[in-house]
Amino acid sequence: MFDSQDFFYVDFETTGVDPKSDRIVQIGAILPDGSEMDVLVNPQCDIPAESTECHGITNEMVKDAPIFSEYAEKLLKILGQTKYFVAYNYVFDFQFLQYELYRATGHIISESDYVFVDPYLIFKKAFPHTLANAYRFYYKKNFEGNHTAIHDIRATKDVLLAQAENHGELFEHGLDGLEKDIIGTRKAILGKWFNSEDGKIIFAQGKFKSKVVSAEHRSYLDWIYGLEDITLSERVFIKNFSK
Repeated sequence: MFDSQDFFYVDFETTGVDPKSDRIVQIGAILPDGSEMDVLVNPQCDIPAESTECHGITNEMVKDAPIFSEYAEKLLKILGQTKYFVAYNYVFDFQFLQYELYRATGHIISESDYVFVDPYLIFKKAFPHTLANAYRFYYKKNFEGNHTAIHDIRATKDVLLAQAENHGELFEHGLDGLEKDIIGTRKAILGKWFNSEDGKIIFAQGKFKSKVVSAEHRSYLDWIYGLEDITLSERVFIKNFSK
């Protein structure tokens, strides 16, 4: 199940938790060809002290590092070879990658192009634990080096492989079936405003909650588009809805 060459395992350390305004400072990834990517990124802004306290990356460490745009084309090429996007708490890492690539290249990666495999959600379904606890549970030893991107993503891969071995019933319909069972339909458009149901986009909240989005909602969609806290995926969906 995990022998194919179209897996992309990735973890980011960042300046904060908001993909619209914060930036990536470290990339840890295992690429489809099996090689690893372990690089620091100059975010072109200050790293807040509370973020440094979490991941240990300082402004001094990244001052001479390449900026994200220098990695953008390589990442787009990798994503073009990827079917399975693997990350621990995938929404965080996918949205940061989505925003950074958009800022660097104008290209918007789409959720629909990938099957998301999230060991965090798999583990949460069985046992509500952190990556460190998941690692401890499966390997009976403490996970050292957490909150460095390459160590985190190596541990994420190890945990996923152990989950497949220990929870075979969750994987019996393949990774596509696992995504549907674990993530459900929300991945259609990342954010809080829209869900997918029977192949149709419906409102997830607001005065038209549970209604299928249609042309009669144009003015309401325009209102949502003007909100500052919507995701890039929501913004693109609304912009392209009438096309």
